[in-house]
Amino acid sequence: MNYKGSWRRLFANSKSAMVGAIEIYNKPRFEYRDEVFVILLMNAWELLLKAIVSKSGARIYYPKKRGEPYRTLTCRDAFWRAANSKLWPKSIAIQAVDANIELLSTYRDSAVHFYNNKQFSTLIYSLAQTSILNYRDVASQVFEKDIADEISWRIMPLGIENPIDPIKFMKNNSKEGAQSRAVQDFLAFLKEKTDALESDGIDTERLLTVFDVSLQSIKKIDKADIVVGVTSEELAEAIVVSRKVDPNVSHPYRQKDVIPKIKRETTTYEWQAVTFTHGMREESKYCWQDKDAHLVKWSPEAIRYFNSLSEEAIQNAKKEYSARFKK
Repeated sequence: MNYKGSWRRLFANSKSAMVGAIEIYNKPRFEYRDEVFVILLMNAWELLLKAIVSKSGARIYYPKKRGEPYRTLTCRDAFWRAANSKLWPKSIAIQAVDANIELLSTYRDSAVHFYNNKQFSTLIYSLAQTSILNYRDVASQVFEKDIADEISWRIMPLGIENPIDPIKFMKNNSKEGAQSRAVQDFLAFLKEKTDALESDGIDTERLLTVFDVSLQSIKKIDKADIVVGVTSEELAEAIVVSRKVDPNVSHPYRQKDVIPKIKRETTTYEWQAVTFTHGMREESKYCWQDKDAHLVKWSPEAIRYFNSLSEEAIQNAKKEYSARFKK
């Protein structure tokens, strides 16, 4: 009995499940689409996690009980064994990926054992988009295989109706009317996960991300944060035009808001020392400054960067910061 299983076969089946999930979701007429899509998506994740556990040299089976068949790890147990293994990518926040999988698993379990409200579609779409990107990043870093190589990414986002804005839906301003109790409970669960991540200074980009995809003429580029325009020439390159995002959204924190979100107990002086010596104030992804109002605001990325530093790096920053002002 091979208690570790074959990570190659597990990963191969995981990729097949993910490709199947994406193909199912992009079918225009499929009555049980969301449910089948999420079931396959969670199946892909469970097999991927078990493949990581197997490749790390650990067993994917629970200890056998007398008179009972062998049982492989549940998705949740497989996640934590994979996340705590030496193979898990350090750049990918464990807590955010876990929260995303847990929310989708809640929907999956309801689909398998009961049924779901149609209003869930709005949230599932955004959660699943993020989940697929998380899967791609984990798989590509652990197994050096990109799921994109398995798919012809020529999927055109056309539909009869415009997609519902998930943010408006969460605020209960959508055309769908009043939300059911089940949807309200799901939103409360989502908010709980979001608050927990933010309190730990973890970016929620791997929990839920809203993507706005639209088709429009290449000559009209004005409203989207990122617009991809494709010319009519068959071999022409795509044109990407990026616009600035509202700093109140991308950089929501003042210094007084940042300090409580740092994992270690940190003083204002230590924050100033690190941001100054590491040049974080000059990096737009970390810092936004309104020079007229003398206002400085920070992004979640700045908190993540600080949390990634070793104690030695922080102490060295303090020494360098102090030395500069003594001159």
